[in-house]
Parts: sequence; structure tokens; C-alpha cells
Amino acid sequence: MDTFDKILISYDSGQIPPPFCHRYRLEINRESQKSFSADLNLVYYDREEITEEEIYEEGFSIEDDFKWNGNFPEVWINEIIKKLNSTNWQKKPTRKTSWSIFTIKISHGNTSEILYPAAPRLWENFSQELIQVIFEIAKKEAPLQISFVSKVIKNQAHRVDFVYSFAQRAISIKSGNKNTGSIDWRDGQKLLKYIFGLDYLPENGLERIPESPGNYISPGDGLWYVLETTGERDREASTVNKLVKFILNFVN
Repeated sequence: MDTFDKILISYDSGQIPPPFCHRYRLEINRESQKSFSADLNLVYYDREEITEEEIYEEGFSIEDDFKWNGNFPEVWINEIIKKLNSTNWQKKPTRKTSWSIFTIKISHGNTSEILYPAAPRLWENFSQELIQVIFEIAKKEAPLQISFVSKVIKNQAHRVDFVYSFAQRAISIKSGNKNTGSIDWRDGQKLLKYIFGLDYLPENGLERIPESPGNYISPGDGLWYVLETTGERDREASTVNKLVKFILNFVN
């Protein structure tokens, strides 16, 4: 497949409890050779079963439903085509142990087809990136900034900031007070996999960077967390070690 006229991505999280359960419909249309538009409808449901306090306690709000339509960045189109071509498609859903539903309708010319990816999780993650593009364009959310501070090198504090612009599909790096370049999007995805493979409990977060030696990260929620690198046999400590090693490559 070299192109498409329209793709319609539909997702329903299924039988998970509120306030998490949601569904969305994301449609991307070709308007001309190099012009595309998108239409997103995101809905959270079954929230009448819980209180507003419970919604806020889980980090949500009562205004999480979201609708948007507008121009969609051309920089993402080739990535969508690559993903379509590299996916093992099936006529029926393969996930029998989950209630979530993920379908894609691909239209080109006078033909259209509804397909199911053999590995739904990969497309769910990719679709979240596409939705993040829209959130940035609509200014619902700012570009994601991941900040890291190490106070274990020569008894000095070294800081690195990674700014993810999903709308531009670009990641810029700032070390200290200097812009030091960028990293490839795939490397940036690898970094996010390490970062969000860890658990961050808000009650353990700090509003300021601690004075004591150590490695600290702010994963985009405005708080700082200690990165414990001890305990090689512990799965989370192993992830932390990989994360710290990866980030230190960008410390000047």
C-alpha cells in the first residue's frame, strides 16, 4: 500500500471499570496529494456509577470527553502507511481473553475493508501517538517534557530535558542551559518505554529536586521522583539502570 484515501480507527476499552473505560473514533482523510484532515471523538462512559471525587482521585476530570477536527500533519502519513504495510491483518479479532475491541477500516478508491491487527497492542500504542498529535494541535496538552537530573557525577548536578513534539514528530534535547540537538523518534520511543515502565506514585513525588546525591526524574506530571538503581535482580531496578545508562549518554 502506497497511500490511502481514508482510515477509520475504532477502539473500545471494554469491561474495565470507570473512570478508565472509554472509546474513541479517529478518522484520517486525504484531502489532496499532501493535505490530510483528522476527526477525533473520544468518550469516557459509565461514570455515572462513581462520584466526581473518585474520578479526580484517579487523575481524571469530569470534562475528559473530547471532539476535534482539523488539518493533520503530513509528517505522520508515511508512518501510518509503514504501519499499515507492516501489520499482520486478520478478518476477525484474535484477542479472546480481553473485552477491548480494536478495528481499522481502510478505504482507497471505491473499495474499503474492515481489518483487525494480529497484535492489537502495537496499534493501540500507535493510535495513542496519533491522538497525542491532535491533543498538541488543539492545545489540549503541551508537548511532553521529560526531565532528568543526576547528582552522582563528580558531585555536580547534571540536567537533561527531552521535549517531545508529537505534532512535529521530533524530540529536542536540552542539557544544562544549552540546546544540544535532537534524537531519533525511535530512540525517543525506547526512552519512553523505559520511563513509563516504572510506577510513579504521586505521594512519593517531590515538588523540588532534592539536595542529596542521586538520580531524579520528572516524567511530565510536574513532580520529581527518585530513581533507585540498586537491586540488580529486581525488575524495576533493572529498568531504572537501563534508563539511567541511556540518559547519561546525553549529559554534557
